[in-house]
Amino acid sequence: MGYIELVRLEEVKPKKPILIQGVPGLGLVGKIAASYLIKKFEAKKIAVIYSDYLPLPDGSSGVRVEEDGIKPPAYEIYLIEGGERDLIVLTSDVQPMAFGQYKVGELVLDFAQELGVTVVITMGGYVPGSPDVAGVFACTNDDEFMKTLESAGVKPLTGGYVTGAAGLLVGLADLRRITSACLLGTTSGAFPDPKASKMVLEVLNSLYGLNIDLEELEKEAEMAEEVIKEEIKLSERAEYRPEEERESLPYHG
Repeated sequence: MGYIELVRLEEVKPKKPILIQGVPGLGLVGKIAASYLIKKFEAKKIAVIYSDYLPLPDGSSGVRVEEDGIKPPAYEIYLIEGGERDLIVLTSDVQPMAFGQYKVGELVLDFAQELGVTVVITMGGYVPGSPDVAGVFACTNDDEFMKTLESAGVKPLTGGYVTGAAGLLVGLADLRRITSACLLGTTSGAFPDPKASKMVLEVLNSLYGLNIDLEELEKEAEMAEEVIKEEIKLSERAEYRPEEERESLPYHG
């Protein structure tokens, strides 16, 4: 049994809260989106999860040294208040190790349900089989919620796998009969992709009236696009593989 602990930093009573998760994955789409929400709304940190299932970014154990002290890897949970519904935003610099994903995910959902969360949304990246495919795709356990997502311009995923925390949390939420969905912005997956993060946040804006200013993220996306163009010029492997060359179902997350 590994070490895992949730440390409460502040007691809160959120209004009709939704859990939004964004951790590192393809193109850092979820991580960038979650960090942007936290920054723009000056979110309040309400809890932290520590565990030996959460390694440093290189997979080893240890701590990160910063000017204000040392910090072990953690899942950080924030509260954003003031919209139609409050948001519980979960982010981290790392994902749990594969054998600890369930333990960490279950603890997250225990805390979320204690706060009254009835909807779980994870964010991640989707590498399509063609550069002509773009937008936000989703999988969900609720047909009516899928219709709502489609009204916001989201396309349904029709196959494949959503790996890591982005996929597992929606699956665990489904076992608890919590409405859950994974929003995936299309990305090459090779570089941090704020453009894909912006697409995902636009969907959340549409769904929940967040009124979030995305101008700063748009600038980051433009800068990242220029960097990617330069990298592509130097790369001999810039082309997508055709879907028919893939021998197995695609992976997302």
